[in-house]
Amino acid sequence: MFWGEGAAVLQPIADTFLNLLYCCVVPLIFCSLTAAISKMEDLTKLRKIMITFLTGTIVTGVAACLFMMIPALIFDPGKGAVLDLSEDVANASGSMNFLGMFTVGDFPLLFSKANLMALIVFTVIFSIAVITAGEKGKPIVHAMDCMTEVIVKVIGIVMKLAPLGLGCYFAILIGQYGKEVIGPLSRGIVMYLVVVLVYYVVSQTVMAYIGAGAEGVRAWWKGAATPTLTALGTCSSAASLPLNLMHAKEIGIPDEIADISVPLGANLHKDGACIIQILKISLLCSAFGINYATPRNLIMSVVVAVVASVVMGGIPAGGYVAEIFIISVFGFPTVSIPIMVLIGTITDAPATAINVTGDTGLAMIIARVVEGKDWLKKAKAKKEMKKEMQPVL
Repeated sequence: MFWGEGAAVLQPIADTFLNLLYCCVVPLIFCSLTAAISKMEDLTKLRKIMITFLTGTIVTGVAACLFMMIPALIFDPGKGAVLDLSEDVANASGSMNFLGMFTVGDFPLLFSKANLMALIVFTVIFSIAVITAGEKGKPIVHAMDCMTEVIVKVIGIVMKLAPLGLGCYFAILIGQYGKEVIGPLSRGIVMYLVVVLVYYVVSQTVMAYIGAGAEGVRAWWKGAATPTLTALGTCSSAASLPLNLMHAKEIGIPDEIADISVPLGANLHKDGACIIQILKISLLCSAFGINYATPRNLIMSVVVAVVASVVMGGIPAGGYVAEIFIISVFGFPTVSIPIMVLIGTITDAPATAINVTGDTGLAMIIARVVEGKDWLKKAKAKKEMKKEMQPVL
Protein backbone atom coordinates (compact mmCIF):
# COMPACT_ATOMS: atom_id res chain seq x y z
CA MET A 1 0.00 0.00 0.00
CA PHE A 2 2.87 2.40 0.78
CA TRP A 3 5.39 1.22 -1.80
CA GLY A 4 2.93 1.55 -4.68
CA GLU A 5 4.18 0.63 -8.15
CA GLY A 6 7.71 0.30 -6.74
CA ALA A 7 6.65 -3.13 -5.48
CA ALA A 8 7.15 -4.32 -9.07
CA VAL A 9 10.84 -4.93 -8.22
CA LEU A 10 9.61 -8.05 -6.36
CA GLN A 11 8.46 -9.60 -9.65
CA PRO A 12 11.50 -11.94 -10.06
CA ILE A 13 10.85 -13.51 -6.64
CA ALA A 14 7.15 -13.94 -7.39
CA ASP A 15 7.88 -15.37 -10.85
CA THR A 16 10.34 -17.91 -9.44
CA PHE A 17 7.62 -19.39 -7.23
CA LEU A 18 5.03 -19.28 -10.03
CA ASN A 19 7.35 -20.87 -12.61
CA LEU A 20 8.14 -23.75 -10.27
CA LEU A 21 4.41 -24.38 -9.83
CA TYR A 22 3.85 -24.20 -13.59
CA CYS A 23 6.50 -26.89 -14.10
CA CYS A 24 4.45 -29.25 -11.93
CA VAL A 25 1.16 -28.79 -13.78
CA VAL A 26 1.74 -30.75 -17.00
CA PRO A 27 3.38 -33.88 -15.49
CA LEU A 28 0.78 -33.93 -12.70
CA ILE A 29 -2.15 -33.87 -15.14
CA PHE A 30 -0.64 -36.45 -17.49
CA CYS A 31 0.46 -38.93 -14.81
CA SER A 32 -2.45 -38.66 -12.36
CA LEU A 33 -5.15 -38.61 -15.08
CA THR A 34 -3.59 -41.57 -16.92
CA ALA A 35 -3.38 -43.58 -13.68
CA ALA A 36 -6.96 -42.71 -12.67
CA ILE A 37 -8.65 -43.54 -15.99
CA SER A 38 -6.51 -46.62 -16.64
CA LYS A 39 -7.76 -48.14 -13.38
CA MET A 40 -11.39 -47.88 -14.48
CA GLU A 41 -12.88 -51.26 -15.19
CA ASP A 42 -16.03 -49.73 -16.65
CA LEU A 43 -15.63 -46.76 -19.02
CA THR A 44 -19.32 -45.86 -18.60
CA LYS A 45 -18.18 -44.20 -15.37
CA LEU A 46 -16.02 -41.85 -17.45
CA ARG A 47 -19.04 -40.87 -19.54
CA LYS A 48 -21.11 -40.26 -16.41
CA ILE A 49 -18.37 -38.04 -14.94
CA MET A 50 -18.13 -35.98 -18.13
CA ILE A 51 -21.90 -35.48 -18.50
CA THR A 52 -22.27 -34.44 -14.85
CA PHE A 53 -19.29 -32.10 -15.13
CA LEU A 54 -20.63 -30.30 -18.21
CA THR A 55 -24.12 -30.01 -16.71
CA GLY A 56 -22.74 -28.67 -13.44
CA THR A 57 -20.50 -26.18 -15.26
CA ILE A 58 -23.44 -24.62 -17.11
CA VAL A 59 -25.76 -24.58 -14.07
CA THR A 60 -23.20 -22.99 -11.73
CA GLY A 61 -22.20 -20.51 -14.47
CA VAL A 62 -25.80 -19.30 -14.82
CA ALA A 63 -26.12 -19.11 -11.00
CA ALA A 64 -22.96 -16.99 -10.82
CA CYS A 65 -24.36 -14.62 -13.46
CA LEU A 66 -27.59 -14.16 -11.48
CA PHE A 67 -25.57 -13.49 -8.32
CA MET A 68 -24.00 -10.44 -10.02
CA MET A 69 -27.01 -9.43 -12.11
CA ILE A 70 -29.42 -8.83 -9.22
CA PRO A 71 -27.12 -6.38 -7.31
CA ALA A 72 -26.27 -4.68 -10.64
CA LEU A 73 -29.97 -4.03 -11.28
CA ILE A 74 -30.48 -2.67 -7.77
CA PHE A 75 -27.36 -0.55 -7.25
CA ASP A 76 -26.15 0.33 -10.81
CA PRO A 77 -22.34 -0.27 -10.80
CA GLY A 78 -21.73 2.46 -13.40
CA LYS A 79 -23.58 5.27 -11.60
CA GLY A 80 -21.49 8.45 -11.50
CA ALA A 81 -18.61 6.87 -13.42
CA VAL A 82 -16.78 9.11 -15.90
CA LEU A 83 -14.77 6.79 -18.14
CA ASP A 84 -11.82 7.81 -20.29
CA LEU A 85 -12.69 6.43 -23.73
CA SER A 86 -10.01 8.31 -25.62
CA GLU A 87 -7.68 5.31 -25.74
CA ASP A 88 -8.16 3.28 -28.90
CA VAL A 89 -7.32 -0.37 -29.43
CA ALA A 90 -4.29 -1.11 -31.55
CA ASN A 91 -4.82 -4.84 -32.00
CA ALA A 92 -8.20 -6.09 -30.85
CA SER A 93 -7.94 -9.52 -32.39
CA GLY A 94 -8.57 -12.98 -31.07
CA SER A 95 -8.73 -16.53 -32.31
CA MET A 96 -12.18 -18.04 -32.95
CA ASN A 97 -10.75 -21.51 -33.53
CA PHE A 98 -12.90 -23.52 -31.11
CA LEU A 99 -11.46 -26.86 -32.25
CA GLY A 100 -8.01 -25.49 -31.45
CA MET A 101 -8.87 -26.01 -27.79
CA PHE A 102 -8.69 -29.78 -28.18
CA THR A 103 -5.70 -30.49 -30.42
CA VAL A 104 -2.19 -29.24 -31.23
CA GLY A 105 -0.09 -29.62 -34.38
CA ASP A 106 2.93 -31.30 -32.81
CA PHE A 107 3.47 -33.74 -29.94
CA PRO A 108 5.86 -31.54 -27.89
CA LEU A 109 3.23 -28.78 -27.84
CA LEU A 110 1.02 -31.01 -25.68
CA PHE A 111 3.39 -30.55 -22.76
CA SER A 112 2.78 -26.84 -22.32
CA LYS A 113 0.52 -25.06 -19.83
CA ALA A 114 -0.84 -23.08 -22.81
CA ASN A 115 -2.45 -26.27 -24.20
CA LEU A 116 -3.89 -27.95 -21.12
CA MET A 117 -7.20 -28.78 -22.81
CA ALA A 118 -5.40 -30.56 -25.66
CA LEU A 119 -3.25 -32.39 -23.09
CA ILE A 120 -6.36 -33.62 -21.26
CA VAL A 121 -7.93 -34.87 -24.50
CA PHE A 122 -4.74 -36.71 -25.49
CA THR A 123 -4.35 -38.15 -21.97
CA VAL A 124 -7.90 -39.55 -22.03
CA ILE A 125 -7.23 -41.22 -25.40
CA PHE A 126 -3.88 -42.52 -24.15
CA SER A 127 -5.51 -43.92 -21.00
CA ILE A 128 -8.18 -45.75 -22.97
CA ALA A 129 -5.40 -47.24 -25.12
CA VAL A 130 -3.62 -48.43 -21.96
CA ILE A 131 -6.84 -50.17 -20.84
CA THR A 132 -7.29 -51.91 -24.20
CA ALA A 133 -3.64 -53.06 -24.09
CA GLY A 134 -4.54 -55.36 -21.20
CA GLU A 135 -1.62 -56.94 -19.33
CA LYS A 136 0.97 -55.01 -21.32
CA GLY A 137 -0.56 -51.75 -20.15
CA LYS A 138 -0.37 -52.56 -16.42
CA PRO A 139 3.32 -51.55 -16.01
CA ILE A 140 2.41 -48.13 -17.44
CA VAL A 141 -0.37 -47.74 -14.87
CA HIS A 142 2.06 -48.61 -12.06
CA ALA A 143 4.68 -46.20 -13.40
CA MET A 144 2.12 -43.37 -13.62
CA ASP A 145 1.02 -44.08 -10.05
CA CYS A 146 4.62 -43.81 -8.85
CA MET A 147 5.27 -40.67 -10.89
CA THR A 148 2.16 -39.01 -9.45
CA GLU A 149 3.41 -39.68 -5.93
CA VAL A 150 6.82 -38.18 -6.74
CA ILE A 151 5.29 -35.07 -8.34
CA VAL A 152 3.11 -34.52 -5.26
CA LYS A 153 6.30 -34.57 -3.16
CA VAL A 154 7.88 -32.03 -5.55
CA ILE A 155 4.86 -29.76 -5.09
CA GLY A 156 5.30 -30.05 -1.33
CA ILE A 157 8.89 -28.81 -1.67
CA VAL A 158 7.86 -25.93 -3.95
CA MET A 159 5.17 -24.85 -1.48
CA LYS A 160 7.87 -24.09 1.09
CA LEU A 161 8.33 -20.91 -0.97
CA ALA A 162 4.62 -20.06 -0.88
CA PRO A 163 4.66 -17.41 1.92
CA LEU A 164 7.41 -15.44 0.17
CA GLY A 165 6.14 -15.96 -3.39
CA LEU A 166 2.49 -15.18 -2.63
CA GLY A 167 3.48 -12.23 -0.43
CA CYS A 168 5.37 -10.69 -3.34
CA TYR A 169 2.44 -11.27 -5.69
CA PHE A 170 0.00 -9.57 -3.33
CA ALA A 171 2.38 -6.60 -2.96
CA ILE A 172 2.66 -6.21 -6.75
CA LEU A 173 -1.12 -6.45 -7.29
CA ILE A 174 -1.98 -3.89 -4.62
CA GLY A 175 0.86 -1.56 -5.62
CA GLN A 176 -0.08 -1.61 -9.30
CA TYR A 177 -3.88 -1.52 -9.17
CA GLY A 178 -4.69 0.00 -5.78
CA LYS A 179 -5.32 3.46 -7.26
CA GLU A 180 -7.72 2.08 -9.87
CA VAL A 181 -9.97 0.63 -7.18
CA ILE A 182 -10.59 4.08 -5.68
CA GLY A 183 -11.01 5.77 -9.08
CA PRO A 184 -14.06 6.07 -11.36
CA LEU A 185 -14.67 2.31 -11.24
CA SER A 186 -14.77 2.18 -7.43
CA ARG A 187 -18.55 1.72 -7.12
CA GLY A 188 -18.60 -1.24 -9.51
CA ILE A 189 -15.44 -2.79 -8.06
CA VAL A 190 -16.64 -2.56 -4.44
CA MET A 191 -19.98 -4.07 -5.45
CA TYR A 192 -18.13 -6.83 -7.29
CA LEU A 193 -15.92 -7.61 -4.26
CA VAL A 194 -18.97 -7.93 -2.00
CA VAL A 195 -20.75 -10.18 -4.51
CA VAL A 196 -17.68 -12.36 -4.98
CA LEU A 197 -17.17 -12.78 -1.23
CA VAL A 198 -20.80 -13.76 -0.69
CA TYR A 199 -20.77 -16.07 -3.71
CA TYR A 200 -17.53 -17.70 -2.54
CA VAL A 201 -18.98 -18.58 0.87
CA VAL A 202 -22.46 -19.53 -0.33
CA SER A 203 -21.56 -21.45 -3.50
CA GLN A 204 -18.77 -23.50 -2.00
CA THR A 205 -20.84 -24.35 1.07
CA VAL A 206 -23.88 -25.31 -1.02
CA MET A 207 -21.88 -27.44 -3.48
CA ALA A 208 -20.06 -29.21 -0.64
CA TYR A 209 -23.38 -29.82 1.14
CA ILE A 210 -25.01 -31.22 -2.00
CA GLY A 211 -21.96 -33.39 -2.52
CA ALA A 212 -21.63 -34.86 0.97
CA GLY A 213 -23.86 -33.11 3.51
CA ALA A 214 -22.60 -31.31 6.61
CA GLU A 215 -19.54 -33.57 6.79
CA GLY A 216 -18.67 -32.56 3.23
CA VAL A 217 -18.90 -28.87 4.16
CA ARG A 218 -16.47 -29.37 7.05
CA ALA A 219 -14.09 -31.38 4.87
CA TRP A 220 -14.11 -28.75 2.10
CA TRP A 221 -13.50 -25.72 4.32
CA LYS A 222 -10.81 -27.49 6.33
CA GLY A 223 -8.33 -27.37 3.42
CA ALA A 224 -9.71 -24.41 1.43
CA ALA A 225 -7.14 -21.80 2.51
CA THR A 226 -4.16 -23.04 0.47
CA PRO A 227 -5.78 -23.19 -3.02
CA THR A 228 -7.74 -19.99 -2.31
CA LEU A 229 -4.67 -17.95 -1.33
CA THR A 230 -2.63 -19.40 -4.20
CA ALA A 231 -5.34 -18.40 -6.68
CA LEU A 232 -5.63 -14.92 -5.16
CA GLY A 233 -1.88 -14.36 -5.25
CA THR A 234 -1.01 -15.81 -8.65
CA CYS A 235 -4.25 -15.01 -10.57
CA SER A 236 -3.65 -18.31 -12.37
CA SER A 237 -5.90 -21.39 -12.48
CA ALA A 238 -3.00 -23.39 -13.94
CA ALA A 239 -0.62 -22.44 -11.12
CA SER A 240 -3.30 -23.30 -8.54
CA LEU A 241 -4.14 -26.63 -10.15
CA PRO A 242 -1.59 -28.79 -8.25
CA LEU A 243 -2.76 -27.42 -4.88
CA ASN A 244 -6.41 -27.78 -5.88
CA LEU A 245 -5.88 -31.43 -6.82
CA MET A 246 -4.22 -32.06 -3.48
CA HIS A 247 -7.17 -30.40 -1.74
CA ALA A 248 -9.56 -32.68 -3.64
CA LYS A 249 -7.60 -35.77 -2.58
CA GLU A 250 -7.50 -34.60 1.05
CA ILE A 251 -11.29 -34.23 1.04
CA GLY A 252 -11.55 -37.84 -0.12
CA ILE A 253 -12.83 -37.33 -3.67
CA PRO A 254 -12.03 -40.54 -5.63
CA ASP A 255 -8.93 -40.23 -7.82
CA GLU A 256 -10.74 -41.00 -11.08
CA ILE A 257 -13.18 -38.13 -10.40
CA ALA A 258 -10.70 -35.58 -9.01
CA ASP A 259 -8.07 -36.23 -11.70
CA ILE A 260 -10.63 -35.66 -14.47
CA SER A 261 -12.92 -32.91 -13.16
CA VAL A 262 -10.37 -30.62 -11.47
CA PRO A 263 -8.05 -30.23 -14.52
CA LEU A 264 -11.09 -29.87 -16.78
CA GLY A 265 -12.48 -27.29 -14.38
CA ALA A 266 -9.29 -25.23 -14.64
CA ASN A 267 -10.14 -24.75 -18.34
CA LEU A 268 -13.93 -24.76 -18.49
CA HIS A 269 -15.53 -24.23 -15.06
CA LYS A 270 -15.19 -20.46 -14.48
CA ASP A 271 -17.94 -19.01 -12.32
CA GLY A 272 -15.72 -16.10 -11.30
CA ALA A 273 -15.23 -15.13 -14.95
CA CYS A 274 -19.02 -15.23 -15.46
CA ILE A 275 -19.43 -12.71 -12.64
CA ILE A 276 -16.83 -10.42 -14.26
CA GLN A 277 -18.60 -10.51 -17.64
CA ILE A 278 -21.90 -9.46 -16.04
CA LEU A 279 -20.09 -6.61 -14.23
CA LYS A 280 -18.54 -5.39 -17.50
CA ILE A 281 -21.83 -5.50 -19.39
CA SER A 282 -23.94 -3.82 -16.68
CA LEU A 283 -21.32 -1.12 -15.99
CA LEU A 284 -20.87 -0.24 -19.68
CA CYS A 285 -24.64 -0.23 -20.28
CA SER A 286 -24.92 2.36 -17.50
CA ALA A 287 -21.97 4.40 -18.83
CA PHE A 288 -23.40 4.52 -22.38
CA GLY A 289 -27.00 5.17 -21.31
CA ILE A 290 -28.30 1.77 -22.41
CA ASN A 291 -31.18 0.27 -20.41
CA TYR A 292 -29.71 -2.95 -19.02
CA ALA A 293 -32.97 -4.03 -17.35
CA THR A 294 -34.66 -5.31 -20.50
CA PRO A 295 -35.50 -9.00 -20.99
CA ARG A 296 -33.32 -9.17 -24.12
CA ASN A 297 -30.26 -7.59 -22.45
CA LEU A 298 -30.61 -9.66 -19.29
CA ILE A 299 -30.92 -12.96 -21.16
CA MET A 300 -28.17 -12.11 -23.63
CA SER A 301 -25.81 -11.02 -20.85
CA VAL A 302 -26.14 -14.44 -19.21
CA VAL A 303 -25.62 -16.25 -22.52
CA VAL A 304 -22.63 -14.08 -23.43
CA ALA A 305 -21.10 -14.40 -19.96
CA VAL A 306 -21.33 -18.19 -19.87
CA VAL A 307 -20.13 -18.68 -23.46
CA ALA A 308 -17.30 -16.14 -23.14
CA SER A 309 -16.11 -17.59 -19.83
CA VAL A 310 -16.62 -21.30 -20.35
CA VAL A 311 -15.85 -21.76 -24.04
CA MET A 312 -13.75 -18.85 -25.21
CA GLY A 313 -11.56 -18.83 -22.11
CA GLY A 314 -10.01 -22.10 -23.26
CA ILE A 315 -9.19 -21.03 -26.83
CA PRO A 316 -5.44 -20.74 -27.43
CA ALA A 317 -4.42 -17.11 -28.08
CA GLY A 318 -7.97 -16.00 -27.35
CA GLY A 319 -6.79 -12.43 -26.75
CA TYR A 320 -9.72 -10.01 -26.91
CA VAL A 321 -12.28 -12.64 -27.94
CA ALA A 322 -14.57 -12.15 -24.91
CA GLU A 323 -14.48 -8.35 -25.26
CA ILE A 324 -15.17 -8.50 -29.00
CA PHE A 325 -18.05 -10.89 -28.31
CA ILE A 326 -19.55 -8.42 -25.80
CA ILE A 327 -19.30 -5.33 -28.04
CA SER A 328 -20.74 -7.21 -31.02
CA VAL A 329 -23.82 -8.28 -29.03
CA PHE A 330 -24.47 -5.03 -27.12
CA GLY A 331 -23.19 -2.52 -29.68
CA PHE A 332 -20.56 -0.88 -27.45
CA PRO A 333 -17.89 1.15 -29.30
CA THR A 334 -14.49 -0.47 -29.84
CA VAL A 335 -12.84 2.10 -27.56
CA SER A 336 -14.63 0.47 -24.60
CA ILE A 337 -12.34 -2.57 -24.88
CA PRO A 338 -9.55 -0.97 -22.78
CA ILE A 339 -12.10 -0.33 -20.00
CA MET A 340 -13.22 -3.97 -20.11
CA VAL A 341 -9.60 -5.14 -20.03
CA LEU A 342 -8.92 -2.87 -17.04
CA ILE A 343 -11.99 -4.16 -15.19
CA GLY A 344 -10.93 -7.73 -15.94
CA THR A 345 -7.40 -7.08 -14.69
CA ILE A 346 -8.47 -5.44 -11.42
CA THR A 347 -11.03 -8.17 -10.66
CA ASP A 348 -8.90 -11.10 -11.83
CA ALA A 349 -7.56 -12.24 -8.44
CA PRO A 350 -10.90 -12.88 -6.66
CA ALA A 351 -12.40 -14.27 -9.88
CA THR A 352 -9.56 -16.80 -10.13
CA ALA A 353 -10.18 -17.83 -6.52
CA ILE A 354 -13.83 -18.53 -7.39
CA ASN A 355 -12.83 -20.40 -10.56
CA VAL A 356 -10.33 -22.58 -8.72
CA THR A 357 -12.19 -23.41 -5.52
CA GLY A 358 -15.41 -24.16 -7.38
CA ASP A 359 -13.73 -27.09 -9.13
CA THR A 360 -13.46 -29.14 -5.92
CA GLY A 361 -17.04 -28.31 -4.95
CA LEU A 362 -18.27 -29.49 -8.35
CA ALA A 363 -16.10 -32.60 -8.05
CA MET A 364 -17.88 -33.43 -4.76
CA ILE A 365 -21.25 -33.24 -6.52
CA ILE A 366 -19.92 -35.47 -9.30
CA ALA A 367 -18.70 -37.95 -6.66
CA ARG A 368 -22.20 -38.15 -5.21
CA VAL A 369 -23.78 -38.71 -8.64
CA VAL A 370 -21.23 -41.34 -9.67
CA GLU A 371 -20.42 -43.08 -6.36
CA GLY A 372 -23.61 -42.56 -4.34
CA LYS A 373 -24.45 -40.39 -1.33
CA ASP A 374 -22.15 -42.32 1.06
CA TRP A 375 -18.98 -41.78 -1.02
CA LEU A 376 -17.29 -39.63 1.64
CA LYS A 377 -17.86 -42.20 4.40
CA LYS A 378 -16.40 -44.91 2.16
CA ALA A 379 -13.41 -42.71 1.35
CA LYS A 380 -12.74 -42.06 5.05
CA ALA A 381 -13.06 -45.76 5.86
CA LYS A 382 -10.59 -46.59 3.07
CA LYS A 383 -8.18 -43.95 4.37
CA GLU A 384 -8.35 -45.34 7.91
CA MET A 385 -7.71 -48.84 6.62
CA LYS A 386 -4.58 -47.64 4.82
CA LYS A 387 -3.34 -45.99 8.03
CA GLU A 388 -3.82 -49.21 9.98
CA MET A 389 -1.97 -51.23 7.35
CA GLN A 390 0.91 -48.75 7.08
CA PRO A 391 2.99 -50.06 10.04
CA VAL A 392 2.59 -53.63 8.78
CA LEU A 393 3.82 -52.68 5.32
